[in-house]
Amino acid sequence: MDYDAIRRRDWVRTYPEREQALALVEWIKGDDWSTVSNLDKRLAGVGIDWTGSFSMAAERCFEVYGYAELESGNVARRFAEVSMRPRSKASSTTTSAAAAPADTTAPAPQDAYGFTRRA
Repeated sequence: MDYDAIRRRDWVRTYPEREQALALVEWIKGDDWSTVSNLDKRLAGVGIDWTGSFSMAAERCFEVYGYAELESGNVARRFAEVSMRPRSKASSTTTSAAAAPADTTAPAPQDAYGFTRRA
């Protein structure tokens, strides 16, 4: 957020309640989300309608209440941890089972410029 955006901010409208901030802390600590957009979609459910970004809401809650879990560095670290999780065996077997076997046929003949001739 740049300086002009901070100056123009409606401080009263973006003042989160303690319950909202605690909900964000609970979500970031929780293990029931896999992408940041999952968290973004939950904001309206707790009454945060002034932004659609979990990161922005967490930053504002940190400014007001100072919960260490909502500091921007900690939020970014948690996002990275979740995004780098190994995938579950169910999803990895699905993708490996769906992979086609290697093609053993010879490639089509190409002309001098590397284009494949039409049949």
